[in-house]
Amino acid sequence: MINPDDSIRLTNVLSKAYSCHYVDIDKAAEVFLDEVIKRGATPKGPLFYSLENVPSDERVRGELFMPVEESYIKTSGDMYFHSYFNIEDMISICVHTDMEQNTEVAYFMLLAHMEEVGLRPTTPFFHVVGGDDSFQYVFIKVGVADLD
Repeated sequence: MINPDDSIRLTNVLSKAYSCHYVDIDKAAEVFLDEVIKRGATPKGPLFYSLENVPSDERVRGELFMPVEESYIKTSGDMYFHSYFNIEDMISICVHTDMEQNTEVAYFMLLAHMEEVGLRPTTPFFHVVGGDDSFQYVFIKVGVADLD
């Protein structure tokens, strides 16, 4: 079921761009979390990431994000600190089983919903990771605006 009224509203977020084979997203997230901790930051979650391309060549580009407890973390290189990270006017859907196949279905459903109600995407797709070892889920979100 599509949530037509969603957002991402967080403070104190570290982020880093990435590019990898789509099967290595989990590994990229682990490396990113290690870097966050090495900088002296305390993750408070949820981990989320954006996908800036459709992985037709099996490689994905995007950005990894982690909210942290600290109100400021010094960064350098390809890591950034955002005091506020806010995206309004999003639609979303939750995927909780057979993640790879159902993520594709979720994208299709979100794109079909946008077409049906006259919306266009204004952001990349975001994946907000949740759950624990016994039950994992992902909210897939995208910013939208009227076609006008």
